[in-house]
Amino acid sequence: MKLKDLKDMISEAVKEKKSVLLDKPKLLKESSLSRLYKHMIEHDTAILTAYRDDPTDISQCVKGADLPKKGETNQIRNRNLKATLLAMGYGVTKVDGSYIEDFNTPAAKEVSENSLFCANIKDDPEFVKTVQKLGEKYCQDSVLIIPKGTKNAYLYGTNNAEFPGYKQSIDVGDAKFGEEAEFMTKIGGRSVTMAEEQLLEVYKDLSRNQRMAVKAIAKSFLEEKNEERNK
Repeated sequence: MKLKDLKDMISEAVKEKKSVLLDKPKLLKESSLSRLYKHMIEHDTAILTAYRDDPTDISQCVKGADLPKKGETNQIRNRNLKATLLAMGYGVTKVDGSYIEDFNTPAAKEVSENSLFCANIKDDPEFVKTVQKLGEKYCQDSVLIIPKGTKNAYLYGTNNAEFPGYKQSIDVGDAKFGEEAEFMTKIGGRSVTMAEEQLLEVYKDLSRNQRMAVKAIAKSFLEEKNEERNK
């Protein structure tokens, strides 16, 4: 299949399925794609973010959500989310994309975001539960869960937004990849891109000072997890 034909097919799929995310592919070298795809084949993965169009709007947040502190921007909250994922021992890399917040409602709007691709490189059995809890913590409409092998990905609702709905799952299909050095993760119309220069970051590769910062940022969430295990 030629690249142009693939783009046309994806555009049609987005229209037909009323995708929650928009198609915005970006160039990536095949070698980088292969490494990322390997993680998706071998481990559960997820895509999540701390970004919201209005971080101060807490009307749809669930109990236990981490409400933004004064002056706390989307960028700071996403940094904190990344630190928590690294401290949990997962692999993380940045993802660029856009999505429709409050999809299929009068309040629907396109929001550009910097998401995080997270790979369960240590095969933690609590991985999916942890990602879902972080979605709730940062008041996200949903998180995208991609099971090992890239089959049967689904959106899981993590706040009280109408779509997909709190604790509701919606199947969005399989992850598919573009050709000719163009990387697209397309799952039920949800297309994202991964920066060429940034592959998975892991805790063990951080400097001493970076590790200290990551642990300090993630401390409260890690304490919550330990309390849950001890109940």
